[in-house]
Amino acid sequence: MDLTDDARPPHASVLDADAAVRGNLRITRLGEPQGLRIEGDLDHTTLPAVRRALTSLVPGDIDIDLKGLTFIDVGGLRALVTAAALLDDGHVMTLWSAPPQVERLLLLTRWHERSQPRLVLRSPAIAPGDGACWDRLFPPGRPSR
Repeated sequence: MDLTDDARPPHASVLDADAAVRGNLRITRLGEPQGLRIEGDLDHTTLPAVRRALTSLVPGDIDIDLKGLTFIDVGGLRALVTAAALLDDGHVMTLWSAPPQVERLLLLTRWHERSQPRLVLRSPAIAPGDGACWDRLFPPGRPSR
């Protein structure tokens, strides 16, 4: 995945069999590019389903569409950051349309530093060619506190 590509949300090739619902969480497998759409609440009760869905993806770039995410706790964020950190060199996890609480939690926990440069934040509202990604929001070499 080229980080300079137009900022476009991932396209879903969704089949009913590819969607899992648990509590107030819906996980839908995305086709090309591969990834997941996570909608609803990502918390300790739904975390096992998200972990299973993340580990079921084949190695490579991963797109996570969070447009429908209504709540995420620290455990849910840790699962996403850990999955990004485990990607092979040269591959990235792109978080699409992440709600503001995702960015806030990343800033508070400083976990974005663990996965950089493998974790990218994008919004479909970004102008084409604008590389709005975590290394732009959090420049490399930022001093630790």
